[in-house]
Parts: sequence; structure tokens; C-alpha cells
Amino acid sequence: MSGDYTGTGTRGTGRGRLRGRGRRWAATTGAAALATVVLAACGSSGDTTATAVPGGTGSTAAGGSGCHSGATNLTFWGWSAGYDLVVKKFNQTHPGICVKLENAGAAGDEYVKLSDALKANSGTPDVAQIEYFELPSFEITKSLVDLTPYGVGDARTNEAPAAWSQVIQGSAQFAMPVDLGPLGLYYNSRVFTQHKIAVPATWSDFAAAADKLHAADPKAAITNFDPVDAQDVLALMQQYGAFPFTYSGGDKLGINFTGPAQTAFANLWQGMIGKKEVSTAADFSPAQWANLDGGADAARISPAWGPVGMQGSIKKTIGDWRAAPMPQTQAGQDLEGNWGGSTLAVVKGGAHAKEAATFVKWFGGSADAWRILSGDVAGAFPAYTPLLNSPAFQSRTLPISGTSQPNKVFAKAAQKAEAAQWPPIMTAVLTQWTSTFAEVTKGTQTLPQAFKTFQQQMVKYAKAQGFTVTEG
Repeated sequence: MSGDYTGTGTRGTGRGRLRGRGRRWAATTGAAALATVVLAACGSSGDTTATAVPGGTGSTAAGGSGCHSGATNLTFWGWSAGYDLVVKKFNQTHPGICVKLENAGAAGDEYVKLSDALKANSGTPDVAQIEYFELPSFEITKSLVDLTPYGVGDARTNEAPAAWSQVIQGSAQFAMPVDLGPLGLYYNSRVFTQHKIAVPATWSDFAAAADKLHAADPKAAITNFDPVDAQDVLALMQQYGAFPFTYSGGDKLGINFTGPAQTAFANLWQGMIGKKEVSTAADFSPAQWANLDGGADAARISPAWGPVGMQGSIKKTIGDWRAAPMPQTQAGQDLEGNWGGSTLAVVKGGAHAKEAATFVKWFGGSADAWRILSGDVAGAFPAYTPLLNSPAFQSRTLPISGTSQPNKVFAKAAQKAEAAQWPPIMTAVLTQWTSTFAEVTKGTQTLPQAFKTFQQQMVKYAKAQGFTVTEG
């Protein structure tokens, strides 16, 4: 297909969240290779969380401590902070299984290595951390073990529907949910009060608030909108009711960046971009933090994991930030979006699927695991509903939010969100996105124009890989 697949869309080492443009999403050849493997298989069938363990693209081992003699050994590839502590707890409480955590690289780096190992039929782990949006790419190549025969489905009653829906395909379950990133409007209460801005209930209210703020202070913006951050934009599109992909398995794929809802979304944000009522700094960049801390940006469209990282990057406005529900396309709606989150999947080819299934079920669906995952080291936002519903969890405070309780807003959003239908071409989506949408940041193309261009690029690409594509 035409177009540049050597972009620099990037992702950090925490909750599956993009972190700006500082490092490559994956090596150029690796990302292209992964996309080719995934799509060829289909055609033939018809912000600041540290890594849990040291190391980059090498397989640095950690965990394994607390194991008992004679235990079944499992290898687990994962990168998020706190995972080593959870593994240690599992090994202590499950004497028959010994899990060794290895860092095979964060996110895209891991996916390329995992794809290579699967192709070579050598060196695959028993368990791998895989973000929700990447699961279909491994499902379509039949690389993951169906967990249904091992009773992992029993965990469903304790998982948020949006998380559970993203790990099943038909009657099969291909992963265990861990965390989520439901969106909320995280606003500077001092700035809102100063300019007499009410918390917007609808996106029309939001645009009107942007007009009011910018009229009062031409240097101020209502929020930041980074066109190059694909996951951020896609999460917003989901919340707006304009998610551009439909996919339920097989070789049929819907791609729609130019329908009425998608066009309305693009026009809404382009209107604010054109009037300089939103900033377009790279997400998680020093410029974004400076705008938020200096009052130039009055709000942040934030995932639930955002405030923890944000408070480590600002100083002047600690205590001023409050969480509110997302604006709606129409009054009375309750549409939610999700940005980020990971699963644990059992990789085909291992000799110990039963033990691996026991591990992933416990990891994502036990109180013992979540006492660590939701703690200060890991900071994961749960898909695990006993914790989401816990008054103690919902009443937690953060220095950045003063005495307010942001988890109440995010927990409700997590329970109400619907699952996104991620396509099995997300490697191509993320790499192409960077170059196409950079034109919006530069001002050489509008957001509606970029949507039209991207529509053409993705449809051509998907068809070339053997998908039957539906547009609109």
C-alpha cells in the first residue's frame, strides 16, 4: 500500500499508554514485519510509570523468587511496573507453579519479538502481556490459547464489561483482563472558577467554554489535543460514538473515518484547533506539562491512570485539579471512552497451558494481586470490579486533586464503558497515523482532511492484505 509506515508513534512502559513521540513504537522493519505476518495469516484463511524490571529489548529476567522445589516453571513476558511484586506473591502462594518474569521490551518491542518467536516456533514465553488493541493481531494468527477449557471464564463476574468483551472472540477467551484507562474530564478548578466556566455537560458546552475562555485570555486553551497520538484520538472518538473500526473476527473489517459521526467529531476539534482554543503539544511532553501547570491549558482529557503521572510532572497547580464525567454528544447520554490497559495471554506452543491459565486468572482476578497492582508502585487502574466498587478505592485522594476523590468519576466510567472493536491491523494503523496526522499539527491539513486521507490509506492497505472491507 502507499504511504509511509516508518513513523514514530510511541508508547510508554506503563499501562499501555502512548507517551508522545520520544521513542519508536517499534523498529520500522519489525513493525512492518509484524503487520505482514498478521495480515498474511488472515488472507490465507479466507505519565511516568517505570518498567517493572530492567532492560530494553533484551530478555532480562526477574521474579522467580519464592519458588518451591519441583514446581512447574513458567516464563512470563511483561513490562509494567509492579509486575515483579505480583509474580513474587503468586510464587509464594502457589507452591506448584514457579513464574519467572522477563522483560522482552515494552509494548511494540515485545510484540515484534513475540511475533518473531512464533514464526520461528522457538523461544516463546508461556504468558505475555498484550494490550487490548493488539490482541486481535495475535488472535487472527491463532497464536493464543483459548482459556475457556481452563475455567478462566469464571472470573467474568468480577470484571468490567468493557474489559471482558475485549478478550473474547465468539465462544473463545484469548486473554485475562488486567487494567483499564476510562476517560474523564480533569480540569483546573481554579481556572474554571476564575473565568466562571461551568463543567461542560455536552461537547457543545465544551466548545462554548473554549470560546469563552479564549475570549477572556487569548493565550489560554481549554485543553490539549495531540493529533499524532493515535490512542488518545481513538479513545476520544470512541467516547463520542464515532469509533472508526468494526471487527468481530475473520476477514471482514469495517473502516469508517468519514461517516457522519466521525465527520462531526473532526469538525468539532478542528474548529477549536483553527481558533487556537486547544493546544496541540505532544502528549506527555514538557510543553504539555508546562501548559497544564501554567494555566495555559484549563483541562486535560485524562485516562484514569493520568492523574498519578501528571502530579509528578507539575508543581504550581498541585491540589487544583478535579475530575468530572466526560462531555456527551447529547444531553442525557452516558458515553464513555477508554485509553490504555493490558491483558495477560497464554501463548500457544507451551507445555503448561493449564498452569499458565491458573496464573493469568489469579493475576487479573484476585484480591491478592490487586492489592499490589493498585498500590503505589504499580498504580494500575482496575478492571477488577470488587476493587472498582470498593468505597475505600473510590474515596482515595491524590495531592494533585486536593480533598476530591477522582476515582469515583473514573470507576463509574469504567463500569459504563463499552468495548472498542480493535482491528487486527493496529500495527499498521499506529505507524501510518504518525505521518498522516502530523500534517494537522503543522497546520498543512485539517483534521477532516486527514481523516479522509487516512481512510483511503487504511482501506487500500487492508484490502491488499486480504480483508473484505466495509466503509461507512
